Order: sequence, then C-alpha cells, then structure tokens
Amino acid sequence: MHGIPYDMTVVDRVALIWFLLAWLFYGRLIHGLRRAPSITTRMGDMRVAWMHTMLGRDNRIVDASLIGNTMQSATFFASTSMIALAALLGLLGRFDQVFAAIEDLEFTAKTSRMLLEGKILLLILVFAHCFLKLTWALRQMNYCLAMIGAAPLKPGRAMRDEIAQHTGRLLSLAISSFNAGIRGYYFALAALAWILGPWTMAAVTTGIVFMLLWRQFGSATADEIRLSHAAYLGEEPLSSLPVAWPAQADPAP
Repeated sequence: MHGIPYDMTVVDRVALIWFLLAWLFYGRLIHGLRRAPSITTRMGDMRVAWMHTMLGRDNRIVDASLIGNTMQSATFFASTSMIALAALLGLLGRFDQVFAAIEDLEFTAKTSRMLLEGKILLLILVFAHCFLKLTWALRQMNYCLAMIGAAPLKPGRAMRDEIAQHTGRLLSLAISSFNAGIRGYYFALAALAWILGPWTMAAVTTGIVFMLLWRQFGSATADEIRLSHAAYLGEEPLSSLPVAWPAQADPAP
C-alpha cells in the first residue's frame, strides 16, 4: 500500500507511461528521423556553416554576442524553473490545505492524498529536469565561447573544417539541451492536467507531441529553414558524422 496508491487506475498508469515516453524520448525521435530532416537537424548543419564563416572573420564579437543572447534566455528560464520548484515544494509543506482546495473544485479528479502527492511530485521532477538541462546548456555555451575565442584567424582548409565541425556540434549540443529545458515547460502542462484526470493528461500529452512535430516539419518556419538550408548548403547534410549523444541529451522543440 505504500508503493502505488490504491486508487491509481489502469488508465492512470497508461497515461503516466505515455507522458514519460513522450517527454523523455521525443528528442531522440526527432534526431532519428533522417529521411525527413527536422528543423533541429537542418539547424545543426547551419551552425557548422556559421562556424566556417566565423573562422574567416577578423572580429568575432558578433558571434560571441549571438551566443550571449541565447545564454541570457537560458539563464532566465533556469531561474524561472527554480521559482517553480520552490512554489511546488511550498505546496507540499501546506499539503493539507492544498488537498482540501483541490478536492473542493468541481472539475478535478477526486483522488487519494497519496496519488495527489504523486502528481505534484511529477511536476517537481519535470521542473528539476528543466533546471538541469538549462544549466547544462549554459555550461556548454560557455565552452563554445572559449572555443570561438581560441579559434585561429583564417586557418587552412583542413584545420578550418575540423574546428568548424567540432565548434558547431558543441553549439548544437548546447542548443539541444536548452530546447529540452524549454520543452519541459510544455510537458509540465500535461503533468498538471493529470489533476483533471488521466484521460485529460493523455490528451494534452498527445496534443503537445503533435504541436511539436508540426513545428518541426509542417510549419511555415520549417519551410523557410528548409529552403535556406537548400540555398546555403544543399539538401545533403554538411557532415556525414552523426552528432554524439551525451548521457542525457535531448534536443529541440
């Protein structure tokens, strides 16, 4: 009785499993779709091309500033994640009042105290994951700035290709981690929907997945990036080497 709440139904379990699969494996799905390149895949090529261009510039202030702007966004969302975590932990500290308030609402699913605690703990887990991803993105961007600062001025072709590949890939890994943190905010809405019931949670999770896939493949933004990728680089990827996955890497929305 202390492991799984007695009122956690089969539908609750299926909805939770679907949520975890969608949240944790969406990024790997996007990177695995090589025959239909996503925004994420094409932008990885564009970042390598960016680093090629950077190596031909005498002044790299613009390149560092562009990365710095993204770092500010990552810092903002990391701070917001900490605020969300503090608020959720505060709810656990006053759980008797929270439980009574949620039970009084007409549109929420009536559950045991233990199951409601599990729903809030899931939200805490999502925002903790967001915080870790966003702070790791910041670290990686700092490393990328160091690589840009250390890059030689107008190196030979072989060295230029090697440096651009590694610097561009490092930047893509940083952006992938950043995007995983942002995507966690979307899935936090699905976790919150569990309070309304498992069917609502499953429906919101499915809606979020379809929304993210549409953005990657069917949106006007995806079309413009596809055309830009073709114009600058051609349809073939700039590099035939796959991006190495870190232990908990997760890419883009």
